[in-house]
Amino acid sequence: MGGQSSRGLGGCSATGKAAVDGPSRSWTEAGPPSARQPLSARRRTSGSPASFAAAPTASRLHASRLNGLTSSSAASKLIDVSALGSAKAAVDAAVEAEATRMKTAARAKPQPGPPSARKSGVDPLLQFGYQTMSPIANGAFSQITRAKHLGSQRDVAIKTFNKHRYLQPGNEHLATAMKNELDVLRRLQPAFHECIANILDVAEDATNVRAVLEYCGGGSLKRLMVKAGVGGNMARSFGLNTQLCLSIAHQVAAALAHLHSVGIVHRDVKPDNVLLVEPTSLREHHAAVKLCDFGFAVACAHKPVRTVCGTPQFMAPEIAGAALTSGRSYMGGPVDLWAYGCLLFEMLEGKPAYRAASMEQLKMRIVRASHETFTAASSAAAQALIKSCFKLEPNARQTAEGALAHPYLRAAQPSARGGPRDLA
Repeated sequence: MGGQSSRGLGGCSATGKAAVDGPSRSWTEAGPPSARQPLSARRRTSGSPASFAAAPTASRLHASRLNGLTSSSAASKLIDVSALGSAKAAVDAAVEAEATRMKTAARAKPQPGPPSARKSGVDPLLQFGYQTMSPIANGAFSQITRAKHLGSQRDVAIKTFNKHRYLQPGNEHLATAMKNELDVLRRLQPAFHECIANILDVAEDATNVRAVLEYCGGGSLKRLMVKAGVGGNMARSFGLNTQLCLSIAHQVAAALAHLHSVGIVHRDVKPDNVLLVEPTSLREHHAAVKLCDFGFAVACAHKPVRTVCGTPQFMAPEIAGAALTSGRSYMGGPVDLWAYGCLLFEMLEGKPAYRAASMEQLKMRIVRASHETFTAASSAAAQALIKSCFKLEPNARQTAEGALAHPYLRAAQPSARGGPRDLA
């Protein structure tokens, strides 16, 4: 699962859904501070801080003064010195005993479990046959966690929806969004397309609904692009190597073609929502990827939709422009292909296809299809495919099936990966 996401205009969607984000956390274990201190330090911090450290000095002082005292007073002082010596020995013995006890207790201390499991004391996923491993992303309304299926020992990603937050009054739109997302994932499950982060299971209890998804360990395409320097220097752009772009573009088009063939539209295609199955080097020419995050997806059965959603720089003109003011309906398929063209442009050119100093200027550039200039990084075939995705008229825009048949993508060899993971 993927990384941070900007939802809708101004960072949030019109439906009010929040993006899931949040860094992974690390944790370390160390014994109690006192167990790591040297013995002399523990003496100074046990009992009366000054008395134990001062005892040897006091003994020497009493002994040095004996010559100037009478025999009776000297005897009295000798008794005091002896008493101080006994007290010191008793204290030393007590300190040593306590140090031994603490070392024994430290050795017997059980090893901690995963961080999230330690917080509550009991891993909430164990009842469903999974073990929490580490957080992936945290948001206001849902969390994504890496977990291990105990039966198969395979890693999965678990997206948790908190029922209290989703079902409380005023959050009806969130409940509808959760239902839509789970419905879309269930519809996609039977085909188990290799280029989609499929759902494996749904685990529900009194407080949470959990969607168990395929885990992708390579991070997001966005993170890989940042690593390559995409968007880092607008005066000199750095895209991915052309063969890697071709490989990823073919798989994303295949995922969209499958979605559209079953009447589902994604409505938030962007690099953040494309996950690499395995860690990928910038020098590689192929990377297996999966389209993820179906928070805005809807099963519309090829009918128009109305909700204004998505990420501003990837919004089609029918959403960024007229739909914001008139609320007119639009077809979801062409919206996905416009965003697909933006994704391909950014992979090749190393910069967003549409950018501006303000949201108003960005909207004007989008509704005019005034994208950034191509460079030699994009071949003539790649430019032709991208331009066919940027048609202002939705009915004239490229389709996912058409993109797969385009000369640019025909050069790609589709990856041959296995089908669904059996977690039984």
